Amino acid sequence: MKDPFVSRPVEAAPANRLLIALPASERRRVLAAAEPAELALGQVLMKPGERVTHAWFPVDAVISLGIASAPHQECLEVALVGREGVIGLPLLLGAGVSGLQATVVKAGRAIGISAADLRVQLLGSPALQRQTQRYVLVMMAVLAQASLCTRHHQVEQRLARWLLMTHDRVQEAGFHATHEFLAATLGVRRAGITRAAANLQRRQLISYRRGEMSVLDRPGLQAAACSCYAADCASYTTLMHARRP
Repeated sequence: MKDPFVSRPVEAAPANRLLIALPASERRRVLAAAEPAELALGQVLMKPGERVTHAWFPVDAVISLGIASAPHQECLEVALVGREGVIGLPLLLGAGVSGLQATVVKAGRAIGISAADLRVQLLGSPALQRQTQRYVLVMMAVLAQASLCTRHHQVEQRLARWLLMTHDRVQEAGFHATHEFLAATLGVRRAGITRAAANLQRRQLISYRRGEMSVLDRPGLQAAACSCYAADCASYTTLMHARRP
């Protein structure tokens, strides 16, 4: 596979929201230890049971966190990560192995930092420690919410939630997502996705043609989604901006 790291100065790459929130001096130190990267569609950044070598701060790439589901070993998605977060939670918790798979579902830019350099930066930057610790709490809430969503909510509600989550992160009105991909991501049959997408399209909330998905009516799509979307947004706002005790 082509080396994802590119040779331009990392300072020229726009940072994601976790890095933007750092004081300028601490952000400069973190970026000096990092490298900009171009992530390819389908690229796997972490695998279950394998050593985590880097953390990744997405800029405009989007990464799916999933867990393998028997018997076909397809990855059931449990979280999406874009410019609001970071891939590499085990490293933030002092571990070196992941239980989840991280797969790029929208190609784009990220800022990568090696496990060793991240440890050094965490020790030297209280603000980075604080931001990443809060983000771990956010992800714990998101993972718990995903379990509830998978168990209790209908396919159409879950699809609307996924479309909103993706729309938040791609920074574009449209994106590519086939029925096969959505079925595997949500852990449902393809026929269920086809019916749900057709219903959303009939209500003029989305347009869908040959795998190209566009959000036409975001407020309407929010009304069609289950309560888990609003809960995820609330978790991020509350936990990332909570005052220290």
